[in-house]
Amino acid sequence: VPGTRFIVAAIVNLDEFFGPAQQHMKDSCQVATVEARQQIEARYAALNREVMIGGLFAGLALCLVGGLSGFYFAAAISRPISRLRDGVRQVGEGDFAVAVPERGVREVADLAHSFNELGQQLTEYIEKRDFIRDTFGRYVTQEVVTKLLESEGALEMGGETREVSLIMSDLRGFTAIIAEMDPEQVITFLNRYLSRMIEILLDYRAVIDEILGDGILAFFGAPEPRDDHPARAVACALAMQAAMNEINAENEAEGLPRLTMGIGVNTGSVVVGNIGSERRTKYSVVGSDVNFASRMEAFALAGQVLISDATYSRVRSQVEVANVLEVEMKGVPGRARLYDVRSIGAPYNIRLPDKSEKLRELPEPMEVRIHRLKDKIITDAAGRAWVTHLCDTAARVTAESALELWEDLRLAFLDGNQEPAPGHIYGKVTRVTPLPDGRFKARISFTSVPAGLGRRGENP
Repeated sequence: VPGTRFIVAAIVNLDEFFGPAQQHMKDSCQVATVEARQQIEARYAALNREVMIGGLFAGLALCLVGGLSGFYFAAAISRPISRLRDGVRQVGEGDFAVAVPERGVREVADLAHSFNELGQQLTEYIEKRDFIRDTFGRYVTQEVVTKLLESEGALEMGGETREVSLIMSDLRGFTAIIAEMDPEQVITFLNRYLSRMIEILLDYRAVIDEILGDGILAFFGAPEPRDDHPARAVACALAMQAAMNEINAENEAEGLPRLTMGIGVNTGSVVVGNIGSERRTKYSVVGSDVNFASRMEAFALAGQVLISDATYSRVRSQVEVANVLEVEMKGVPGRARLYDVRSIGAPYNIRLPDKSEKLRELPEPMEVRIHRLKDKIITDAAGRAWVTHLCDTAARVTAESALELWEDLRLAFLDGNQEPAPGHIYGKVTRVTPLPDGRFKARISFTSVPAGLGRRGENP
């Protein structure tokens, strides 16, 4: 005790004193720990929910962005490919000028660029092919051009036997008509005639084999078979004759001479195919029936269409015949029968205009000088002769010398001084009758007549 010599000592049981406090503190700590754990767990659960919801929305957003990106990427590829598909379809349908946009991913754009280049190359190829076809078609019929360009083995040499119908045509007196014309005028004159004839032949699906000056050889029934080739050939020949009026109207308007034509049509078996050599080939026909058609044509008068017996047997129910001729041909045994056709019925319905065939007697005989022709060349004179009857297409002549049936002649009227008047008439002897006085009466059918013949007959 301060200030004294005494010390106070006490014995205390600390456990009894601090035990409740320690227990209280322990209990408080446990409560605090439990509450803290609960708060932490609650916060964790709240954060976890927020994270899950955020993750879900983020995932949905990513999916949406990914889907949109996928759609965009797919469209960027599929749309150009669809255009390419449509372009390929159009090319397949023959539209080689089609082009597609060169857009999209690099690979697709490159593909579109290549497609456009291909289309341009195809267009250039088609233009060149059409140029070749059109140019070639000026020398060979389009039907033959198509076969040559599209058929395998079409250029191989050789042929086949085929029944065809042939047309052979020739202008009458053409050599004499152009004798005094300028070359440029001759070409214009001839091309007008040939242009119209070729147009008609192609309209009737003929294959033009040859154009020899003013002569034309064409055939029907090859390379493509045609059951109606006889009727088609006859109709084409009549259409060609009917077109001469239009051609002559244009010629007369320009002061050019009139043209007349004779045509022969024959049907028969020929060899048709590529004829020639590897260096020069021609799609043509050969055979005796080709020669027969040429012989026939020589007997055709101006404005006539003569058809053979073989052709007539195939079209007899469709045609109207004005006259039947029986003639002798070089190289043909016996006499050949030819039919002068004036019209054909349905489906063609073509009729040639009627011509004056009635001879009128002249007030006085008109003296003429006659020359014989052979292969269009004047050979010799046939002596003195007189025209006693005349019409648009023929004359009756009394001649001192004998005239042969079907021979070709040139007639020149004589003036008062016994000199040939301008202009010549070309004709063919179609009838000859000997007279008691040793002279000969002959009917000459004209093949070429100069303008003004009728007036000459009216005023001898």
